[in-house]
Amino acid sequence: MTNRHELELYHFDRSSAARKVRIALEEKGLEWQSHLLDTSVTRMEHFEPNYLALNPRGVVPTLVHNGQTIRESQVILEYLEDVFPEPPLRPSNPVQRALMRIWTKLADENLHVQSRTLAMCIYMRDLNSAAGKDKITAYYAAMPEHQRRQNDLTNIEYGLKSPLLGTAVACFKRTFHDIDATIANSPWLAGESYSLADITIGTYVTRLSGLGMASLWQDFSHLNDWYDRFTARPAYTAGVTVWGDSSSAQREKQAKAAFATMEALWDIS
Repeated sequence: MTNRHELELYHFDRSSAARKVRIALEEKGLEWQSHLLDTSVTRMEHFEPNYLALNPRGVVPTLVHNGQTIRESQVILEYLEDVFPEPPLRPSNPVQRALMRIWTKLADENLHVQSRTLAMCIYMRDLNSAAGKDKITAYYAAMPEHQRRQNDLTNIEYGLKSPLLGTAVACFKRTFHDIDATIANSPWLAGESYSLADITIGTYVTRLSGLGMASLWQDFSHLNDWYDRFTARPAYTAGVTVWGDSSSAQREKQAKAAFATMEALWDIS
């Protein structure tokens, strides 16, 4: 075990990016100090100057290790693997390691943005509206990233009719088909061993399941078997389940209302 104060993680409960880092920390048996941020439009702790000094993008997670700041969830995962290589979460085989990185690259380049679109259109738009127009205006004025801000504002304006929503659903449907095909021939996404690919991609299945969409891939038997094995790991319980989700009640209500739209978009994708 490391000294508890060597590793510090700035995070919040339902962030997919934070979940995968928490899972990796738990898989490696590492002790870490939690700094749980309230990223709501009413608190905006991730936009406060002290945090922006650590992470100029104003996103979570951020890892601080012995005073050194490491940003970006996939970079953090690779960093943890370099510094704490046991137990390994990267395949030893170079081809399988490259395959692992294809999956994690997909998350960075596509899945993460698309999952935010889904969450915003299905429930965050309505959740945030309760804070009032002034708070929402202040929140987006403080957001450092232009494209993230523009995507959110489009999704807030149009909700389930957002021009970005169909692309997001189609992206996940293609990805889930690819997962199902891969697991038909391999126990894990990058081969014989559980890896950062499974941690990374698995958290987005959790995200979409939490948005009430799980019945859309009920016939993807290989994917569902893989996901069941992923969520059965003790590190998943410690890194995801025990942290809960502060917005779960509102999300479940909105997800039910949105399901017909999600199903229609899934069917035509």
